[in-house]
Amino acid sequence: MRAALWEAEGHLERREYFAATRTLSRVFGLAREAEGRLRGLHHLAAAGYKAQCGDARGARRQLHHARRRLAPYPDAAPLIELVERDLAS
Repeated sequence: MRAALWEAEGHLERREYFAATRTLSRVFGLAREAEGRLRGLHHLAAAGYKAQCGDARGARRQLHHARRRLAPYPDAAPLIELVERDLAS
């Protein structure tokens, strides 16, 4: 599970959003203590992917969900900022 988180965060940093969603979806349900973080990162990856595909409305909606789920994890802030920059451009 930790390896999947690390791998997904690397995909996010490289703006490989679709790859991040696939990595995260493989480990849903495996660790209840990390489920909020997993779902939050999945929403974040979905936001980035939707932004890349030109779906600004869907991207903003996914970003909102990501912020809510990732609020307890301040170390996720740089990833959120990265996706926010992609949405703004």
